[in-house]
Amino acid sequence: MTQLLGVALRGTGSCLPARVVPNEEFTDVLNLDTSDEWIRTRTGIRERRFAGLGETSASLGANAARNAIESAGLNPEDIDLIVCATVTPDLMCPATANLIQTALGCRPIPAFDIAAACSGFLYALSVGSQFIRTGAVRHALVIGAEVLTRIIDFTDRNSCILFGDGAGAVVLSGTQVVNTGVRKVRLYSDGARQELIQVPSRVTPVPPPGPPQVQRLEHMRISGREVFRFAVTRMVELIEQAEIDARELGLNGIEVLIPHQVNQRIIDAAIETSGFPADKVMVNLDRYGNTSAASVPIALDEALRTGRCKAGDTVLLVAFGGGLTWSSALVTL
Repeated sequence: MTQLLGVALRGTGSCLPARVVPNEEFTDVLNLDTSDEWIRTRTGIRERRFAGLGETSASLGANAARNAIESAGLNPEDIDLIVCATVTPDLMCPATANLIQTALGCRPIPAFDIAAACSGFLYALSVGSQFIRTGAVRHALVIGAEVLTRIIDFTDRNSCILFGDGAGAVVLSGTQVVNTGVRKVRLYSDGARQELIQVPSRVTPVPPPGPPQVQRLEHMRISGREVFRFAVTRMVELIEQAEIDARELGLNGIEVLIPHQVNQRIIDAAIETSGFPADKVMVNLDRYGNTSAASVPIALDEALRTGRCKAGDTVLLVAFGGGLTWSSALVTL
């Protein structure tokens, strides 16, 4: 019988494009009927990062992966599995994970993509964890990478202001140490409500040609009010479930909540309803916007690098998005 191993979070990394896009650019350059104040008060976002020419989900993901592998004290040759979460792949085939694999110089190993929108990283984390628990692999590289600015409609002031590009990654490793690593993962989906967040079609190696009106049927479409209600409700449920899970696992509590960085008003409404302490919530959406599957691993990497959380802490990762999907993970660092 295969011995089940614990799953330690061994290293983290992230990569953000160099180009910073402040709120004013939507008014001054794109001539949208909006303003910095309008955007900040409705979303909490001040700026975000846009990928430049030649930057893709694969290139950003590879850089984030290099940082995570270095943080883990490993080499690319040590990696046994790559799982990449993205809804903005470079190509329909091969997978973005395959492109990252060759960019890193890994040996021939399994590498594949997962598409679960903003919940994608936690779906990928669950898959990587299960490979390790069964002993099938020793070290798994889990990545969330997106170039959302290549699929948004820049004539829609309600949606184009929300998104940014970036990538985050973690290295998971098998361990015999108890009470550490990935402790509990919850995954959900509801395809009956898929029309609330959709991207009909698009791959994203370069910006699409042609005027916006030609491309609009392929752009992301979001039903803002319905998504707001869905996100708040599900985030509250995930927090309450995680608090029960933490008690059942014998944990002292949750030191830091790292939610999907989607909208400050959604986060505020959810923590107020759930009663979770606001000072324990990691937020960086004011600088990066919504980076979909990359959002949680970018925030996790930043929380560790800045000392917001540390070894021994238990963090709650929460995400929700298109599908509709929602998910959570309790991780003891």
